[in-house]
Amino acid sequence: MLGHYLAARRRVAPDHFRDRAALEAHQLRLLRRVLARAPRRYAYYADLGTGPAGRPAELSDLPVLDKPDVLRHFAGLNRRGLSLAECLAAARAAETGRDFTTTLGGLSVGLSSGTSGQQTAFLTSPAERDRWAGEVLARALPRGLLAGARVTLVLRAGGPLYESVDGGRVSFSFVDLALPPDRLVASVVAARPTVLVAPPSVLRMVAREWGGRPAPERVLSAAEVLEPADAAEITAGLGVRVDQVYQAAEGFLGMSCREGTLHLAEDLVLVEREPGGDGWNRRDDGDDGEDGEDGRFVPVVTDLVRSSQAVLRRRLGDVLVPGTCGCGDVRLAVREIVGRSDDALLLPRADDPATRAPFYPDFVRAAVLAAPGVADFRVVQEADDAGGPAGPLVRLAVEPRETFDAAAASLRERIGRAGLVPPTIVPMAFEPHDRLRKLRRVRRA
Repeated sequence: MLGHYLAARRRVAPDHFRDRAALEAHQLRLLRRVLARAPRRYAYYADLGTGPAGRPAELSDLPVLDKPDVLRHFAGLNRRGLSLAECLAAARAAETGRDFTTTLGGLSVGLSSGTSGQQTAFLTSPAERDRWAGEVLARALPRGLLAGARVTLVLRAGGPLYESVDGGRVSFSFVDLALPPDRLVASVVAARPTVLVAPPSVLRMVAREWGGRPAPERVLSAAEVLEPADAAEITAGLGVRVDQVYQAAEGFLGMSCREGTLHLAEDLVLVEREPGGDGWNRRDDGDDGEDGEDGRFVPVVTDLVRSSQAVLRRRLGDVLVPGTCGCGDVRLAVREIVGRSDDALLLPRADDPATRAPFYPDFVRAAVLAAPGVADFRVVQEADDAGGPAGPLVRLAVEPRETFDAAAASLRERIGRAGLVPPTIVPMAFEPHDRLRKLRRVRRA
């Protein structure tokens, strides 16, 4: 772990890669090794060998895999040939018993959150856990390893991945998301963390009860989309800027820099940017109603260091908006993770009702919260036939309930301004958030 930490500290220095060309040369060296080893490691890529005309295989020779592809070929995409059924059974048993020491074939088994509606398992070896710890600590500790830190992780599941480092100058404490809210918050406060990592929905609870205690040195949001209103509340309550960790079943993907900008971990993963269909890059500025292009994309990820599972050209479900940063790091800066691509509302275009275009979660959020008095909300677009002849049906829940009419009117107005046909919007009950599931304020059924 210490070796990975020291290597990562050098690599994450903003001036380590003098420009994008140096970073891409680093990626290419690692990629060639990954492609050369893939046929021997993973049954799914056994026939990869060489590309057309006998040339060495290139990344473009590999198919892009979606979540259903990964589930279908799970055994062929891990080195041990473990089936998805046995991994899910082991991981779910561990979650039920809150005992996260399960291993299969020498690999630790973790369970994804199932945000897309389908859970999968992720596998890690002891060596990969050491690398994870070193890489994350190199990016997360404000004053470095020698200065020490008390890291508190509030997560749905613990396990060896999060316990690779415990004791000495740096200690990890795990707070179980399954705890009742009052005990959860009390456990975090009692841990006196210098580094606190938790979903934004939990950080909001902690911030409300922090009570003027000394601020942690760093607060990192994880597992859920960090929305601007939540970030402002957390920052005000804890007295320190909230940054982000970007991680998924596909691995560690990025973290905020010292300036607070999220950078993708392109020294560890290669990211292809995949735009969507019509309307993908539409931006609603919210003030003047003019649309623009913000370059939003879905990442297709290739992990350059992981070996227990093949993460080669995996299409994630997230929608990212690129940004800029003055820290000097050439790794891609991300202005915002706006939500999942399958959580965008799909609505008919005003100029061509037979064609649908996305209205993204960040647009929905801006519209609903623009209504006076709205404290929180949920939006669900029902299945295509739910609205009948009236077209798409959207259910809206707001807190407090009295703000529904204003929120629905604001949402309809913003949708119309974006050149889309406003759906039928009906009220639904506001359901409290289940902390063991990722908070999704906007969802397409």
